[in-house]
Amino acid sequence: MGLPLRLDTGRPPAEGSALPVVDVPRPRGRFTRTEVNSDRLRAVPVYTAEGLPVRLVQR
Repeated sequence: MGLPLRLDTGRPPAEGSALPVVDVPRPRGRFTRTEVNSDRLRAVPVYTAEGLPVRLVQR
């Protein structure tokens, strides 16, 4: 299952930002891919015991 993310194109977050996506204790499973509406940034999932943030990095 993919994870589609839509960034504010008028005010996109800065590279290196971590955005909370899922806030659940002990998330289970993984996304097969992340999709971001940006030609400049890609999202890298960071699985933690508290949820799932994504870190935005340069393509």
